[in-house]
Amino acid sequence: MFDTQEVAWADLSIRVFDTTVKANRGTKYKKESEKEHLYAAGNEPIGIQTGNAKYDGSLKILKSGLDKLNAAAKAAGYSDITQVPYQVIILTVSYKEGFGRAIQTDQLRGLSFSAFEKGMDQGAKFMEVELPFIYLELTSK
Repeated sequence: MFDTQEVAWADLSIRVFDTTVKANRGTKYKKESEKEHLYAAGNEPIGIQTGNAKYDGSLKILKSGLDKLNAAAKAAGYSDITQVPYQVIILTVSYKEGFGRAIQTDQLRGLSFSAFEKGMDQGAKFMEVELPFIYLELTSK
């Protein structure tokens, strides 16, 4: 008998500015470590060197969600979400517990949204906006 279950979209909730983002349409984030081959005598690598860590991702939301984030930014004294200092934003992603899996929470600290672009195509029934971001630290609990 199998008693496992993968995390489903319905299990995901996202919070920014202490507000749950209900207009979320997609989320991705990653941690990357620079790595390159180390060469010496000959033409074969003799090792792998590591360098800087890099953290980035994007939040795909409906325009109403962008409006809500921009309104929160304006209420805090900024022109829009891209102007809010990274020290202020923590993105929290929570996955529900289920079938022996504990609640998992990822926190992306020191997050800064870098851009947003509005646009629609003919026949569209809603506007989807992607907010790329960079961040400083990923913690998982």
